[in-house]
Amino acid sequence: MKKLKYLNTFKLFESLNTILNIEQLLEKVNINPDKIPTIVKWWNENRSHIKIYYFPFISTHPIAGVFLGTDIIAVNSKMTLPPHISLFLALHESRHCDQHAEGNFMEGYYDTVVKGDKESFLQNYKELEKDANDFAINSMIEIGFEREMRNESQRLRSNELSGEMVYRMMTGDIEKLNPVDFIDLLKKQIGY
Repeated sequence: MKKLKYLNTFKLFESLNTILNIEQLLEKVNINPDKIPTIVKWWNENRSHIKIYYFPFISTHPIAGVFLGTDIIAVNSKMTLPPHISLFLALHESRHCDQHAEGNFMEGYYDTVVKGDKESFLQNYKELEKDANDFAINSMIEIGFEREMRNESQRLRSNELSGEMVYRMMTGDIEKLNPVDFIDLLKKQIGY
């Protein structure tokens, strides 16, 4: 019965949400139209393999975005973010796709929580978030958001210090949602 409910939820999700290209995402988050051609060109040269979903997450947690594999990201349309922060978020999550493809997420992130190894989780969490932030900030600068990144990079990096909160959230959700792996946990957390 649980598997049937999951399949029905997935079918409902697929029927309500379509994969967006980067231009469609930029339009939905209201990026300045003058900047769109430069961003699209950069994205198509560097991130064209990334599929993008944009929908309201069904979550009790303030989750702005997630990666759902090696080439899929989802951005929470319920979050009220400045347009350039939505782009930053898409870039950040796309770097998590790379990290997952490199094998860094299951063992160093998810498995440490399952094993109750908080110390290892906190170390890996900080490293993975710093790497994703570095990538997103550098990419934003490269595509013309240097002033915004100079003014906001410190705030955007605050997630690097959220390991304790994320550890507690994941511990509770793993117990409550009984996921088979990290991607399953993320899907269940956001209502995918």
